[in-house]
Amino acid sequence: QDYFTDENRVLKKDPQQDYHLEYAMENSTHTILAFSRELHTCDTNDKSITESTVRVIWAYHHKDMGEAGQNYHGSNRGTKSLRLLNPEKEEVLSASLPYFDLTNKDVPVPDKDTTYWCQMFKIPVQHEKHHVTKIEPLIQKGHENLVHHILLYQCSSNLNDSVLDYGHECYHPNMPDSFLTCETVIFAWAIGGEGFTYPPHVGLSIGTAADPQFVLMEVHYDNPSYTEGLIDNSGLRLIYTPVIRKYDAGVIEAGLWVSLFHNIPPGMPEFVSEGHCTLECLEEALGAERPAGIHVFAVLLHAHLAGRAIRMRHFHNGEEQELLAYDDEFDFNFQEFQYLKEERTILP
Repeated sequence: QDYFTDENRVLKKDPQQDYHLEYAMENSTHTILAFSRELHTCDTNDKSITESTVRVIWAYHHKDMGEAGQNYHGSNRGTKSLRLLNPEKEEVLSASLPYFDLTNKDVPVPDKDTTYWCQMFKIPVQHEKHHVTKIEPLIQKGHENLVHHILLYQCSSNLNDSVLDYGHECYHPNMPDSFLTCETVIFAWAIGGEGFTYPPHVGLSIGTAADPQFVLMEVHYDNPSYTEGLIDNSGLRLIYTPVIRKYDAGVIEAGLWVSLFHNIPPGMPEFVSEGHCTLECLEEALGAERPAGIHVFAVLLHAHLAGRAIRMRHFHNGEEQELLAYDDEFDFNFQEFQYLKEERTILP
């Protein structure tokens, strides 16, 4: 039956029954319920289901609810953020595909709120073009809330193996000069996200002279409790194939540049920050190499604790197109790629 609760956490039967039981199964260990409902019920006691993040609250008791009402769940409760309308990933990967790992080695995480740690890696030598088909996060057990996001940058091909011997805090005055050659983001992962699978016709190219040879992995550690003595070995796993796909993948960044000049005035009930990727910028970036435009197949919306909602708008010929992606219920601890239902073309 369809119930709702109020600010006093009292369960009440909804006079408008919008949830419909489709399937139920119970055994000695599990109870499974499958139900359906309209995305928009026009019921003030229901939340509309959109492409934004949905915070699911769950609770249960080992006894069924009786005539006297519900039984208190005690500690049998929790929450989980989900994106219910995110299209399923088409994942048909052979278990025998080769892979390589880029992982930090015993990084001492300082007892401070935020740390960005950078480590240089060399992509294993391939003697011909390959495509990376999937990238998985390798988060050290117990550090799921410590590792906030990981960025992978392509660096200059003129470096040598001497840059591989050490890591260093990013954006630090004593940071190695070689780190400054790493400007192009080729992959991004953020907390709450799972592995990213490229579409069947797309892959991240490795193995040619133009492809990444040296990469910089930037890990953002979030340690608000200032815990001491943390040692981390997290990173990324890249799965690849010699079977070449039709298109090479890349990353285009849009939004606000990280800057000390980006401030939110005190006492504001809400505040909108805007970043613009202008016509002139796109013409310069795409005009020479991609005059036919680029095809967007997934979007990762990213913000920190102050973020409440994010929208990525798309304009062409002076007219606004359908939103590329949005999340009006942004959750700092749940940041995963949104796979677009259909690819969208961005023109210079």
